[in-house]
Amino acid sequence: MTGFLRLVLAVLAFTTPAMARSQDSAREQAGDERISNEADFNRKARTETGGRFLGAPRVMFAIDRSKAPPRIHWIDTKRYLYHFSYLQARYLTLADADAFIDANYSKPDRRFVLGAVVRYPLIARYGVEMWEGDKVEPELLAAMMATLQAGFHAPLTFKPNSTQQLEAARAAGLPVIGIDEAYGAREQLVLNRGRAVGRLVLVADGAEDDLLPGDIALLKAMPIRLPPVAGILSSTFTTPINHVSLLAKTWGIPNAYRAEADRLWAGLAGKQVVLDTRGASVTLRPATAAEVRAAEQSRAVRRIRAPRADLTYSGLPALAEQDSGWASRTGAKAANLGEVARLAMKRSELDFVVPPGFSIPFAFYERFVVANGLAPAIEAITRDGRRNDPAWRRDALAALRARFAAGTIPPGDLDAIVARRRALLGDKALFVRSSTNAEDLPGFNGAGLYDTVPNVVEEAALAAAVKTVWGSLWNERAFAARERAGIDHLAVRAAVLMQAGIDADAAGVMTTIDPFDEQADERRIFIAAKRGIGIRVVEGRKIAEQLIYRPELDSIQVLTRSQDDVMLHFAPGGGVEEVRIDPNRAVLSDDLVRRLGTIGGAIQRAFGSRPQDIEWLVVGDRIMIVQSRDYVRG
Repeated sequence: MTGFLRLVLAVLAFTTPAMARSQDSAREQAGDERISNEADFNRKARTETGGRFLGAPRVMFAIDRSKAPPRIHWIDTKRYLYHFSYLQARYLTLADADAFIDANYSKPDRRFVLGAVVRYPLIARYGVEMWEGDKVEPELLAAMMATLQAGFHAPLTFKPNSTQQLEAARAAGLPVIGIDEAYGAREQLVLNRGRAVGRLVLVADGAEDDLLPGDIALLKAMPIRLPPVAGILSSTFTTPINHVSLLAKTWGIPNAYRAEADRLWAGLAGKQVVLDTRGASVTLRPATAAEVRAAEQSRAVRRIRAPRADLTYSGLPALAEQDSGWASRTGAKAANLGEVARLAMKRSELDFVVPPGFSIPFAFYERFVVANGLAPAIEAITRDGRRNDPAWRRDALAALRARFAAGTIPPGDLDAIVARRRALLGDKALFVRSSTNAEDLPGFNGAGLYDTVPNVVEEAALAAAVKTVWGSLWNERAFAARERAGIDHLAVRAAVLMQAGIDADAAGVMTTIDPFDEQADERRIFIAAKRGIGIRVVEGRKIAEQLIYRPELDSIQVLTRSQDDVMLHFAPGGGVEEVRIDPNRAVLSDDLVRRLGTIGGAIQRAFGSRPQDIEWLVVGDRIMIVQSRDYVRG
């Protein structure tokens, strides 16, 4: 880093919040809050080379209603594909994508109003468009148009993209531009060119999450979000502004609108078809057997392989006995944590610990499955063609988990587990955690798929907790995620990590890379923190305290303070309970932030300098690390 760049970063890092807000405001007022002429518009505009916006330049906008008066952000649409990406890059939102979408579409109290200004070549006019699924009140629509007009150089007219938006515009007394007027009458429109072979699924409202990677989704209305699919066909006229259309470009899949597609091709639903959007028209036809085989082989090439589980090892190793090479015996989570425990012992000056614990290896899971006759039931589900039927799959997996819960751990294994717990952990409360061979894989993170049972106290509850974790291998969300990734379910096994439960004063997540700017040259540590145990942080309930620490400059930037008025503590008899707290206090001191940053850097170096996603907790001034996995880049 040059001396000049270091100086610039230092000035930025040590700028007071008031100065930063003033400087940001000046920059935004000068560049983002007004489009003063056509040249300003052209500098920010993206012009599509195909689809409905062919030759129609557009500039996205976000109106921040938390300001008085509301502030316009005219987004450089050549650089940013999404409103969310721009707002996140400016630290104007720190929510994840799902939370941001839920809070800022179809909500009267939304912070941001999102849309785009489009220049229509056919009529030489500017129009304002919103995503067609965004329900907007007349008052909000009128206020939006007034705010935009005050910051734009030419007359603006609203162009509704749904019946609800048209009715709201009429109620607000706003003139509108019709779809035929703006774009000309269209029976079909290619939004992204391509060809795909897959099962045609007529998607009911709210059923998008049940789609599989090999499906071609036939949509009556474009949803806010969609899992990866092979192709998209919509019977509702849509726009590249919506998230799904942009994702289709990212995935490189065909995406098209065809009037009455749901009626024209309803007879092909559930069958293997070919969707082709490479020509001037949209075609859909039944696939040949050879085409289906070729598509399956192509998808099989991209399948993710679960590492082989060692079913011969039957020890109950303490965390301190393990390192990252133990993943085949005890799973990546436990093995990585063992590596971190070794680092803590070797580098005492880092001043952190890993709560003690031990692993129940894959071999114990295998013996339980065999002893309770579960293997045939598992294989039957994985081989049954109905596993792609969400309702059937949901019921079948629930029945399988019930058999896990009702099963009996072989007496010798249970006695060994209880004895190891007594010898290593005494009567301490436990966190009983999953550690499978189907998580923390290249291309498949697996975070949040499997269950953790907190604060297990009584020995009678221990066996039930272990069976719950084993059974969570067959949660619907885990099964669906593996199905989408092409992971062989029959190769997957569950180990268990038994770890001393810590009733933390504060807990959270730390990444050794800035998730809002992954390409940043300088080192940054991102920290999210809440008071109490860490479940509420990783579940994303309410806003956490969020900070950026720059080690080279020793600067701490507070992005948000925690807004959570509840903390979780251990309940006396086991489990957890909620305790009301004052949400306006800082969670972490500057000293704790700096210490966490130093520990995070050391853990990253221990894992080959790969950026890490680390879970931590604090009791008093003691820092404890409870998980580390490779950070997954966006």
